[in-house]
Parts: sequence; structure tokens; C-alpha cells
Amino acid sequence: MALMGLDLGTTGVKSTITDNQGNILSAAYREYETSVPREGEYELDPSVVWSATKEVIQESKKFVKEDVLAVSVSSFGEAFVAVDDQGQPLMNTMLQTDSRGKDELKDLLTRISAEDIRNKTGLNPAVTFAVPKIMWIKKHRPELYGKIHRILLYGAYILYKLGNVDAIDYTLADRSLAFNVSTNDWDPDILAAAGIDRKLLPKCYRLGTVVGTIKPELASELGINADMKLVTGAHDQICVSIGAGTIDVGDATDGMGSVDNISPIFTDTSHLKENAKKNYPTVPYLDNKYTTIAYMYDGGTSLKWYRDTFGFEEVQAAELSGVSVYNIFDKYVPKKPTNLLVLPHFSGAAVPYFDEDARGMILGLSGATRKPDIYRALMEGVAFEMRMNLDNMEAGGMHVNHLRATGGGSRSDTWLQIKADVFNREVGRVHMKESGTMGVIIMAGVAVGLFDSFETAMKKLVSIDKVFKPIPENVAFYNHQYKKYQQLYAFGKKLRSL
Repeated sequence: MALMGLDLGTTGVKSTITDNQGNILSAAYREYETSVPREGEYELDPSVVWSATKEVIQESKKFVKEDVLAVSVSSFGEAFVAVDDQGQPLMNTMLQTDSRGKDELKDLLTRISAEDIRNKTGLNPAVTFAVPKIMWIKKHRPELYGKIHRILLYGAYILYKLGNVDAIDYTLADRSLAFNVSTNDWDPDILAAAGIDRKLLPKCYRLGTVVGTIKPELASELGINADMKLVTGAHDQICVSIGAGTIDVGDATDGMGSVDNISPIFTDTSHLKENAKKNYPTVPYLDNKYTTIAYMYDGGTSLKWYRDTFGFEEVQAAELSGVSVYNIFDKYVPKKPTNLLVLPHFSGAAVPYFDEDARGMILGLSGATRKPDIYRALMEGVAFEMRMNLDNMEAGGMHVNHLRATGGGSRSDTWLQIKADVFNREVGRVHMKESGTMGVIIMAGVAVGLFDSFETAMKKLVSIDKVFKPIPENVAFYNHQYKKYQQLYAFGKKLRSL
């Protein structure tokens, strides 16, 4: 018995097949490119994504003899595909970074208030979401809009192509700006204000729900058994939390990839409006629980910047020795906290600011500063930024006692100890770093009855290989440094205004 997980990103798609114990049997990956037709326009061709998805399914199944019981999809959010009645895309996708829809968002807010939208969706209205872009299509390309049969966010698009199923999970629908997190359905008031017909949108389901079976002709084309079930997946950050085994209130997932993201589990929604104003969404999770998505752009990418700027010699050494260059960096990094302060806004500031003009800074350099000091300070800067998010979430009723770290950055003992010290909380490293893949495998397994619950599946398939506890003297030092760090963003913003 085997299970398949599809992980769909803006730059590529991966198919992973595991056995019913979560052991990987095979995997395949295909990249694709985004395009920039004009300044401010960022597009993705849905046909290319679908072709790449078929290729990875076919390639990964080629090496697996067992039947695949079910497939589930992890998907990036916000972006959507408009298809005709034959299921064919009518235009390229406008990605979340595409600026089209700004005027339409302003128009929307004349018909329904930002406060009402926050109350219903748990989101702060922004052009990144699907609704303003759908309005843009209706206004600027009315003939095309008239041909739309369904508007599908990407996870829903793949399920639709696999089996003509009309389904989207709550967490992905939540990234549209039209999903009511209290009713778990499309909100009629927002749709009316936006002028969007409800019939254009798929039906909403809980994540991990069987919604169909692969089309027989497609199963034959891809070499897949014709009874493979199609299961609703989730927004990619939610999949990471499920794959990290994060289920108890007070626990949080720290996804340490290129982007650093913390998602706590909570039940108190009394601060929904206030949290939305600070750009912390309220996202449906499991068993009447909720989570949020607090992230910064430059987590792992800040260390990549260091590698490309300062690490030429270490990169050469890594290539000769066959080890990761980051393992080499970790070996010579100082064991004690630095006196440097890094504001890691190299690509702008994400939550809670959403300030694309923000820039990074390194404060405290002296003649005694050496390369390894800067490397450790970058790790510290990321930890300080995420502590600021933890403090904001705490004020919004989202309490975090323990963190479960996953992703490439979690392989660094040094970084996890820094986070434990800066957060003054225990941080446990999840054994499998690709938790997003494990998340969709768990959803597929629960859906077809291999596991009787998500909790059972998480306990069986997910383990913590090491726990990092705060070191008291480091905690005291970092508390002092954090007070200084809290002034950096405002200082940088003031400098930009001069």
C-alpha cells in the first residue's frame, strides 16, 4: 500500500510516494518558470504546471510497484486559475506578487468595509489575495470573464484536472479573501460586494477529505491504478504543521526554509479582528482549532546571501569534501552570542509590516568583527524578528509554549540553540526535514482509513530527534539585545524618509 503527496510551489512541483509507515519509496521534481510581461506583473502558466505535475506523477510511480491508495496536494496560496467548461485555463495566473487589482481593491472597500472583511475572513484586505484580481479580470477582460466556468486556487486546480472534482479545502480557500472562517464557506456579502458569482467557486471541504477518484483515461496515461482516491490537501504552511506533528494548543511549528514561518495552534478567536489588522490571519486547522501564518522573507535566504557574499573559500571546500557548505559555516561560528544586531529585511519586511521598501542593516561592526561573527548575527537577527512575531501573537491570544522546527535551517544545532535562547522556549527538531511532504501523506492516509485520526498518524509517523533548551545566561543577554532590536525597524524607516 502506498500514498502520494504532491507539493506545488511557484517555481516547481514535487511528487513523493511513501509506504504506509511514511518511508519514502520514490520522488520526482520538475521546475517551471514564472514570467514578468510588464513591470508589476508576475505570471505563471497553469498549463505548464499541469504538464509538470503529470510528469512527476508518472516518474515517481514508475519505481513503485504497489498501488497508490490516495493522493493529496500541498499548494501555495492566493494565486488562482480561471478555467472554461472544458477545464482549460483561459489565461496565465496572476501571482500574489502581481500588482494588478489595486484599484479594484479600493473599489471593493467602498462597498464593504475592511473591518467587515477582517471580521469574516481573519485577513487584512490586500491586493495579494484572489478577490481583487478576479475583479480586475471582470473589469479589464470582460469577454474572457464571461467564459469562466470555475475559479480554482492551485491545489483545487490540480484536483480538478486529476478527476473533474469541484473541491477546495478550507485553508486554501482562506487565502482568497472571500472565505468566512466562522461558517467555513464562501461569504455571500464579500462576493456580492466584489460582484463575483458564487457558482464560479468550488465547494469547500475540510482538509483530508476524499472528494473523488482519478479519471480512468488519465490513470492509464500516467501508469496509476484507476481507483486512486483524490483527497483535499491544504495551504503549504498548514501541510508543514501537520507534517511536523503540531496538534496541541500551545505548540507551534517553525518552518525554517528560505522563508521563516511560525504557526501556533490555538482556539481563542476573540482577537480575530485585531490580529487581522496586524496581518496575522485566523486559519481553520484540525478539530475546531486554528492556526496563523507569521513569516519573514529572509530566513534561510539571509544565510544564502552570506554564502554568496563571503563564503567563496568555504563553498570550494564543501565541493571538494562533499559536505554542505552550511555545515562548514556552523563549525567555525562563535559559540557565544555576538554584540552585533542584524535587521534581516534584505527582501523587505513581511508580517506584521508588509513593507516592501524596508531594507536590512548590520549594527555594531568593529575592527575586531570577523566573518563568523556576521554569520551568527544573521541567525540571531532572524530569531529576534520571529520573537517579535511571537510577542505579537501572544498579545493576540495565540500562546506558544513549545516549538517544533522543520525545514533545511532546522538541521543547524547552532541556529536552534539560538532560537531557544532568544525565544526562551524549548525548540524540538522534527526528524524529517520535509514536513510539507509528510503533511500531505498524513492527510491522504487518514482520508482512506489507514489511520483512525490525525493524532494517531502524527504520533506514528512524526518524531522529534533533539530538544534544545534555553541557556539562562544566553537568555538574559538576548533579552537585553532584543530591546535594542525592537528599535531598528522604526529607525530604518525614519532614515528612509529623510
